[in-house]
Amino acid sequence: MVEHRSVRMDLLSSKEVANYLKRNDMVILPVGCIEMHGPTIPLGCDAIHAWATSILLSEKWKCLVAPPVYYAYPGASGPWPGTVDISPEITVEYLKEIVLAFLKGGFNRVVLCGTHGPLNFIFGMVVRSIYQKTGKVVVGIMPEVMPEDLMRRELGYSRGEDILVLASLKILGLHGVYDPKSNVEKQIEFPFHTIFYLKKYGGNSSLIPWCFKSDYQHTGIRKCVKLKDADKAIMVMKKAIERMEPFPKYFKRYLKEMEMLEKDKPWKKDKWSL
Repeated sequence: MVEHRSVRMDLLSSKEVANYLKRNDMVILPVGCIEMHGPTIPLGCDAIHAWATSILLSEKWKCLVAPPVYYAYPGASGPWPGTVDISPEITVEYLKEIVLAFLKGGFNRVVLCGTHGPLNFIFGMVVRSIYQKTGKVVVGIMPEVMPEDLMRRELGYSRGEDILVLASLKILGLHGVYDPKSNVEKQIEFPFHTIFYLKKYGGNSSLIPWCFKSDYQHTGIRKCVKLKDADKAIMVMKKAIERMEPFPKYFKRYLKEMEMLEKDKPWKKDKWSL
């Protein structure tokens, strides 16, 4: 039996999904990208850990997880070799079409899931646009599955894409594809110090176009992460996801509240506060 088969929508038949929809209406859509992640981390890093995270969430939430979206706007790694530099506009439109298809297919609770930085504004555009167009509520999440307290206690170091992708690959049955071993230590950093001054005066880094000028700037390079750390890292992810267990219940409640608001339409009543 393939591990995680019961929650992986790509491995289920149409009949199995039909039966699922009789008792549940939630699906998680992992979203990542193909981009440079330094000299050793796989290009599919963000899609890999979005998928692995979504699988763990789906098992906790007892819902389905869709196959991941591998192609999305990458951000600051655009011109580096291997990066597939999709525009933000196309990413938003493509994700909207996928989500609308899920809604059309009977999935009333669609959760977009990713950790890739630019997805913060991408998800915001998608969920707001769909709500404005259809009145349907879709949620985007960027879960912290390697919180500082758990990482320090179990592994003695902080979250990084090195350990996150290492653990995620093992969850997906691909352990050993990537070995984080390194004799070099490099810090994550912005390409230009000027960005700090722009941020100081209101220029949030997500609102400034920029590009890495050195490969290590994206993820940094650490000596502390070892191949054997994968199991402890997965344990951290599972403990962090336990903290998110109530999410489906609150999502369902929120949909009901929004539905009642739409029926009540207080904006059409002559009842003002002053």
